[in-house]
Amino acid sequence: MKNRFLIGLVTLFVTIFSTFFAFNSVFAAELDHFVVELSPKKAKVGEAMDLTIKAVDKNGAPVTNYQGTVLIFSNTNPEASLPIVLKDSTYTFTESDQGVRKFENGVKFTKPGKQDINVFDFKDEKFTGKDEAEISDAAGAGKQEITFISPEEGLTIGEPKIKVSGSTVKNHKVKLIVNKTEKYDLTSNNNGVFEKDVENLKNGENVFQAQVFDADDKVIGETNELKIKVETNGLFVKSLKLIPEEVFVEAPYSIELIANTGLKEASVVINDTVITLKESGEGVYKGNSTAPKKAGTYKVDVNLVNDMGHKFNELGVTSLKVKELNSSLDKEKKEEPEPKEEPKKEAFTGKMSSASSERDPLKITGLKLVELKTKSILTWDKLQKAKSYNVYKKNAEGGLDFITTVQEPKFEVAIQGEQVKYEDFYVRANGEDEKGKYEGLLSDPTKIKTGPELLIILLVSLFFAGMYLIFKGKKA
Repeated sequence: MKNRFLIGLVTLFVTIFSTFFAFNSVFAAELDHFVVELSPKKAKVGEAMDLTIKAVDKNGAPVTNYQGTVLIFSNTNPEASLPIVLKDSTYTFTESDQGVRKFENGVKFTKPGKQDINVFDFKDEKFTGKDEAEISDAAGAGKQEITFISPEEGLTIGEPKIKVSGSTVKNHKVKLIVNKTEKYDLTSNNNGVFEKDVENLKNGENVFQAQVFDADDKVIGETNELKIKVETNGLFVKSLKLIPEEVFVEAPYSIELIANTGLKEASVVINDTVITLKESGEGVYKGNSTAPKKAGTYKVDVNLVNDMGHKFNELGVTSLKVKELNSSLDKEKKEEPEPKEEPKKEAFTGKMSSASSERDPLKITGLKLVELKTKSILTWDKLQKAKSYNVYKKNAEGGLDFITTVQEPKFEVAIQGEQVKYEDFYVRANGEDEKGKYEGLLSDPTKIKTGPELLIILLVSLFFAGMYLIFKGKKA
């Protein structure tokens, strides 16, 4: 009875292994042909169409590891406009495509009738695909309607920018004309809608007009003029800088605002705190503050008041990013006493200590990640004042675990197996000056492919454990 149970256990593991490797074989499927799709199936001359290319196996399933090069062309309409990302009418699939690539508004036919798009594998022409669409003559349609959706005629706004939107025939070229001088080239989407954020409007009356074009760049529709009014009281925000844009909690930062010259009042609001700025140069206002106590992203609003008492308020001009990293390095590293001749290494908190506040921050820059089949390689810019670099990994509790110390700006992780996971890694430079040894600023996190999941290892362990019990049972 005992042996039957053990034999059944082994049979179960063999079945799991067979299913697992059969599952993997799906991803190793071979290319059989391409599925080519044009959308919509009916369009007018010059109307933009979506093109989707799928590399599939004999069962029609995507070949997710296909990274070949395909040739794309039209036999019936060689002058057809193809996706602009093509190089000499070819496209090379990437790993992120997973065997499927969609080119939105990528194809425009230049003549009516039944037109085709053909796809061939560049190295082996036996792998092909094709689709057709019915193209009608745009000229027969005559004038096309085009209208504005927003803004409303006669609207008065308090800032020199606005979103303009309209409706016309789908997938057509549209030209938006502002004040008869500024022109923007747009394309209506699959619903016939076009839109544009227009800035730098003049104070007073502004005029908008839109035109729609056919494939030959001929105007086939035009709106009436739409007029709105801008009243800003002459107040404006040219730019706003936070230095740095990302800080630790309660860390100091500076503010620089460029606006009108000679303002009576200039201030910013961050987390319900008003920070008054002083004019340090012509139209340049500066101030200093400290970050909030909680990590997060905080919007920055601007308030301006001139000598006439006119007020200007702009919300969300920029954002301040506040971060807080709590370390959970292993206790032995924290509690281990340092030699007397060397200063004690500070516990990691994500912030520089007061003792090192005036030191070189040793900021890590130029982080780059290369993923190969067998390993992931993280590199960064070499710091002249760095003696070495500490590498940390984020743990399940959200803290950081110390991994290793490297002498060169490079860290490698070996990869084995098929199933992999990604983990956050951080880098911190080690420096030394007349005050002793210290660590610099913590780098931004980098997700690194660290290795296979434990599924295969677990199954192998259980398999051999089962075999051991069987043989032991037989001997008994």
